Amino acid sequence: MRLETWALLISFAIAVILGIIIIPILKRLKVGQIERDDGPKSHLKKQGTPTMGGIIMIITMILIVTGLYIFLSVNGQNEVANKILPILLLTLGFGLIGFIDDFKKLVLKNTDGLKPMYKMLGLLIISVAYVLYLVYGLHLGTKTYIPIWNNYIELPIYLYIPFAIIVILGTTNAVNLTDGIDGLASSVSAIIITALSIVGIKLNVPEISVFGSSVIGAVLGFLMFNLHPAKVFMGDTGSLLLGRSYFSNGFIFKNANIITSNSSCTSIRNFICNYSSCIL
Repeated sequence: MRLETWALLISFAIAVILGIIIIPILKRLKVGQIERDDGPKSHLKKQGTPTMGGIIMIITMILIVTGLYIFLSVNGQNEVANKILPILLLTLGFGLIGFIDDFKKLVLKNTDGLKPMYKMLGLLIISVAYVLYLVYGLHLGTKTYIPIWNNYIELPIYLYIPFAIIVILGTTNAVNLTDGIDGLASSVSAIIITALSIVGIKLNVPEISVFGSSVIGAVLGFLMFNLHPAKVFMGDTGSLLLGRSYFSNGFIFKNANIITSNSSCTSIRNFICNYSSCIL
């Protein structure tokens, strides 16, 4: 059985067990969904449904990816092990900011939550650190695939870095805007991450396929409690977490052209954008 399959199954099992434990705790803390009274009347019955369920996915990902890191290191796959950690740290960093926002609003009953300026500052710091790591730590090229031209352009480094940061920040709330309807954000996320993981397997990029499989398991485990009628919602904790777990908008590690044709240096993020656009 492939490592990806084991990662998915174990991640799913952990998420289900954590859901059984965490959801009653959220209920006792009265961390409930707040519905707008100007929306559909049918949504008002969701008022009070436990939120911050993204904690289930955060803990699951920490446990499973840590286990994978140890397993890969012991089995001599240090390169893969070292490459999944930055993806995890970026994902958890965004999830942590969402958690702070949820905690202030739902537990401390501070209706303003985390101030937008502080939230964006935190997201900016994490995004800058990640992009600099990709550019200077892993020495990825700056060639970027433009689908409508079916061609690549190579951006100057001083343009590429702010462009990458803007892309990460600009899509931060994509899942957040989707969340709120039973099973919607989690089911959509599972489909997207599955597509990207299949691309990772197709192009033989184990850090992507293994990490993606772990996320799929966590999301599906959470979905068991998020299906209609939802017993829990993910909140900003989960939406920001999943927004970043889409492999940081395809800013992935390996050089896909080296894998496929030994041609010029282009990171796999371009191929993932291309292949996944065909899949979806």
